[in-house]
Amino acid sequence: MSELLLTPTEVRERLSELQKKYGCSNRDFQTNREIRNRVSDHDEFEWEAYLIHLDALREREEELHREYLAHRISASRHRREDKYKVDLAA
Repeated sequence: MSELLLTPTEVRERLSELQKKYGCSNRDFQTNREIRNRVSDHDEFEWEAYLIHLDALREREEELHREYLAHRISASRHRREDKYKVDLAA
């Protein structure tokens, strides 16, 4: 088995293809036993893998966003402190 790296857009496209193929949503696939029984073993494996991959991408995106905001807040605080120091020196 080879490793395939997909962008979030590609993962969503593949999930959309599976949803169209089986006429159900990701949630239906995950929760409805009757629907899941209709899905081939190969497609079931891929669907699960894409959902896990999408969750991991979302988590990473949220982590990066938190880090970005923390950096922006920290940088903004330092600029205010520097401005305050300049004002006091004047």
